[in-house]
Parts: sequence; structure tokens; C-alpha cells
Amino acid sequence: MTDIASSAFMNSLLKPVQAITEQDPLIMGPETSCAEALTLFSKHKGGFQTKCCVLAEDGRLLGLVSLKDCLNRSNASDPVSAVLQKRFPTVDSFATAEATALEMAEEQLDIMPVIGTDGRLAGVVQANKAHRFLIEELQEDADRFVGVTRTNQDDYFEHTVWSDFRRRFPWVLVLAIAGLAAGYVVHIYEDALDALVILALYMPMVADTGGNVGTQSASLVTRVLTTGDVRMHEGVRILWREARVALLMAAMLFTFAFLKVLLISNVADVPDGMTLTGIGLAIAVALAAQVVSATLIGAVLPLAAIAVRQDPAVVSGPALTTIVDMTGLLLYFAITTSMLGIVAL
Repeated sequence: MTDIASSAFMNSLLKPVQAITEQDPLIMGPETSCAEALTLFSKHKGGFQTKCCVLAEDGRLLGLVSLKDCLNRSNASDPVSAVLQKRFPTVDSFATAEATALEMAEEQLDIMPVIGTDGRLAGVVQANKAHRFLIEELQEDADRFVGVTRTNQDDYFEHTVWSDFRRRFPWVLVLAIAGLAAGYVVHIYEDALDALVILALYMPMVADTGGNVGTQSASLVTRVLTTGDVRMHEGVRILWREARVALLMAAMLFTFAFLKVLLISNVADVPDGMTLTGIGLAIAVALAAQVVSATLIGAVLPLAAIAVRQDPAVVSGPALTTIVDMTGLLLYFAITTSMLGIVAL
């Protein structure tokens, strides 16, 4: 999510603690009596509070005093320093709002003093504001991500036939032109096909298999992105998973292709100096490479489409067909001619 949802999520993480800090909190001196403290608690304009900060004359934070401790004090004339809480967590002014709010939620803190660079109190974060911040950020993150995916998922009937044509035809036209490259690849390796006709027999299998695994990968990744199960910033995790699946499929199809060439092909089609085993091995390696390549291309295209704010359903399908065909033919001919020692002019 240059991924929209991910960048927005990261921006929320970078919000400074000042975004949720009360700059004019309730404070009192150490000599304030518990009776006076109760009055200050009740009259504070910032809303109901259960704790407040006790400061020295120079602005240094001495500790916290709680409303409960003042109420429970038998002698209301005792100073708050008698019930002062001297051990408590604080954050500096460079902390993030997210980290501060999470810490307060996890530790069930009522108040979090914020200490400035000069060592003095810069404000406090109240529990209700920290909790509200977390809820709002979670809701915003959900709304942002749903907004990204909903554009790709739910706007089909919002387009007119003409606008639908306009968003589709540039990709189809450009990729049709790019598809000419696939024909050029075959032209380059015409001599290889003349020297070994059996290579032409297995071209459809390699092309179809690449298209199938690529489409499968693209469909699964598109679905998981649009349903919100995985976020864009987890792209590396998606690619790692698809790579492992691709290797397993490549191993299976390698075995299938090798046995198919070895057991079904006509020995009469094998020219002198070559063996059916060698040809089968070359075709199987090329097919395995195509499977891995097509699977990863299928996984990358939806991620790339959303990254550039395009509909993956519109972009990845046509692009996948052209790219997989071209790369598949290149891999097929490059690997088989290299392994079999065929010179392509």
C-alpha cells in the first residue's frame, strides 16, 4: 500500500504525542492540602480526573496524587506530598501518540505525564483521550483499506459502457502491441524448431501451464487483497508464500513433463547426437522455470496495480497474458537450446 492504506497507517504511527496531550492539565504544589486538592479536582475545567500532577516550583514533576488517596486521608489538612505517588511511567515529547496510547491501554493507566526537553512537565495524556485515539485510528485504518479495495471491487455497475471501455482499452491495446514481441521470439528461434521439431510439440503445454498458474496466483492474490484479509504492506509475505507454492508445483510438473516426453514421445523425432532423456530433461526444466516465473508474475501484478492506484482486475488479467507468454517463450527456448546445444541464429 506506494500503497495507500499502508502509507496512511504509517502516518498514524508517526503522529506525535502532542496530538493527544492536554497542554493545560490540572496541577498542584506539594504543599496543597488534600481538602484543597479535592476542590481543585471538582472544579477542573478539563473534565473529571482521578489523578493529577504535583510540581515543584521550577516545574519539575515530583509525582502524582490520586483523588482516591485524598478522599481516604483521615486528616484533610495533610499536604498532598503525604500521599504522593513517586513511581510512575512518563513519556518524553518525542514519543508517538500511538505508542503512548497503547502503553496506557496495556498498563491501564489513568494519566501519562509528558516531559519536555527541559525536564519539565509539558502536558499529560488522559486515559479517555488515549482510548478514543486508538479507536479512531483503528476505524480510520479500516475505512482507508476498505476504501482502496472497494474502488476495485464494488464500482462495476457505477461505470457506463463507454467509461468501462475507456478504462479497459489502453491496457488491451498496449499489451496487444507488446504481444508482437512473443511472435518475434518464435522467429528468433525458428532454426531451433527446424533442428528439433519436438520442441514445437511442447510449446502449447508450456504456454498453457504458465497461463494457468499465473492466472491462479493473480486471482488468489487479488481476492485476498480485496477482501481485506491481507494488507498491501504484507506484499513480501505474499510473494514468499507464492514462491514456495510455485516451487512445489514446479517440482510436480517437472516430473510430469519429463515422464511425458520420455514415455509418450516418438523416438524417431529425436535427431542424431541427442537422446530422449536429454530432451525430456530440458523441456521439464524449462516448464519448471516457467511455472515459478508465471506464479510470481501473477502475484506481483495485482500488488503493482493497487500500488499505482489501478484496478487489479482490469490491469493484471491482460498484462498477465502478454507477459507470461513472452517470458515463457524466452525461458523455454533459452533453456532448451542451451541444454541441448542447439544454436539459434
